[in-house]
Amino acid sequence: MRRVLILLVVLLMLPACAAPAEVTEEESPAPPLQEAPEQPATAEASPEEEVPVEEAPSEDHVLLTLEAPLAGGRTLTLEAVGKRLDEYSAGVREVRVYDGDALIQTILSREVIQAEWDEGMTEAFYNYTECWSPEESMEVLDLNFDGSADFGLFGWICNNTIPYYYWIWDAETEQYQYAFTLQGAEARPETGELTAEYKDGPAGSRYVTEVYKPGETGELLLDRVEVETWESTGDSGRPGFEIWVPYEEAGPIRPGGPGLNLEEDFHHFHVEYPAAEVREDGTVFRYTEILDWNQEYGELVLTSREEYTDENHQ
Repeated sequence: MRRVLILLVVLLMLPACAAPAEVTEEESPAPPLQEAPEQPATAEASPEEEVPVEEAPSEDHVLLTLEAPLAGGRTLTLEAVGKRLDEYSAGVREVRVYDGDALIQTILSREVIQAEWDEGMTEAFYNYTECWSPEESMEVLDLNFDGSADFGLFGWICNNTIPYYYWIWDAETEQYQYAFTLQGAEARPETGELTAEYKDGPAGSRYVTEVYKPGETGELLLDRVEVETWESTGDSGRPGFEIWVPYEEAGPIRPGGPGLNLEEDFHHFHVEYPAAEVREDGTVFRYTEILDWNQEYGELVLTSREEYTDENHQ
């Protein structure tokens, strides 16, 4: 009987041990956050990303020094003083004129810039000229063929022939005097002429050359205007050529004066007009008509017709 009771107790306890315990599934903990790698304080950009940074303007210093020989045998020294305006240009603030070690004149760019330009520009604009490099900032040449060197300052950067501000040596005062502003000025001692060149007309289709000569008092006066034009001519691919001279009533015309009006104050003196005609056999005859001013008639008159070939105009 005792064994039977023990067996029953064992049987009753077996289901409770055999049943699996109820387990609550817990979520796996999230992985810890990973910190981004620390970046250096200043990372170098790749060559493709490098952008040039404009350098700060420099302080005033001597940009260029040139010698200016005078008719009497002395030689002056000219110092263009200025600075780099930005990464692409330099400018002259003043020109110092030395006779040996003695400073005899200081010329401020501001004086001429204010005279040549209207008001309304930034203040800094009037203090310095503008050019591409110090080597181009100043030039020396004898403008009026009196044997004394004059000088010019590269005025400003433009898409035409570069304009220069020019000063002429005055032997009486022994000082440089501002004279005029010209584009593309070139002294030609072999002809005693000062020329100034620039582009004009639609899309720069005309090349204008002003020719000046010293008058009786030595003052430079306009002698003529030469114009090479590519505007519709009688033979495509060849320019026309004209020489204009001022009417006597126009009076003396000085360099750097008001804009020239050829149609009003000048008359033709010489014209070379390119032309071409197709002959009956289909060949093309190319020629140049030469016209000259006839004082008696007061007009241009055809004086000759010259055949034009590629061989004789190389």
